[in-house]
Amino acid sequence: MTSERAPAAPLTHPIRVEVIRQRGTEVTVRAESQQFAAIARLLGLASLESLEARYLLSRNGDRVKLEGRIAARLHQTCVVTLDPFPVQLNVPVKLDFAPETEAEAASRRAERDDAEIDIEVLLNEDDPPEPIVDGVMDLGGITLEFLALALDPYPRKPGVNFEAPAGDAGAESPFAALAKLKRSD
Repeated sequence: MTSERAPAAPLTHPIRVEVIRQRGTEVTVRAESQQFAAIARLLGLASLESLEARYLLSRNGDRVKLEGRIAARLHQTCVVTLDPFPVQLNVPVKLDFAPETEAEAASRRAERDDAEIDIEVLLNEDDPPEPIVDGVMDLGGITLEFLALALDPYPRKPGVNFEAPAGDAGAESPFAALAKLKRSD
C-alpha cells in the first residue's frame, strides 16, 4: 500500500510563535533562484525573477499580528497575444493569527452569523484570525497565497487590446434567421 503525500510547497518559512517578541520581530522571506521555476509553475507564470516579503510580527499572548509587504518581479503570459511580459508587484499584507482552536471557534461564529444574516453585507467587519497550527506559522505559504491573490487572472500586455475577429460580412446571424422564420408563420 502506497501512501500519497501532498507535494512539498516550493516556498516554506516556518516560524514558532514563542520566538516572536511582543514589541515586534522583523522577518524576511526570500525565494532562492532554485525555487523560482517551481513557484512560477505553481502560480501559472511564464517566469519569476524575484520574490521577497518583509513582515513585522508582534505577539500578544498566543495571538500574532502580521503586517508587511511582498515585492515580486515576474513575467505573465498575455491572454491576447500569448507573449510573456514583465510585471512588478508590491502587495500589502495584514493578518491576525490565533491558536487553532480559537481561530476555528471564530470561524464557526462568523459562519453562524452569515447564516443568520441573509442579505446584509458587513463591510467593516474583521475577518476571523488565521489558525496557528502546533505553535507554528508558515510565512512562505502566506507569501505565496497573497502573491497568487495579487496576480491578474487575465493579464494583458500593456497597449494590447482584444479585437473580435471580423466575421464574413455576408453571413447572417442565427437570430436574424430565426426572426425570418417567425415572420413567415
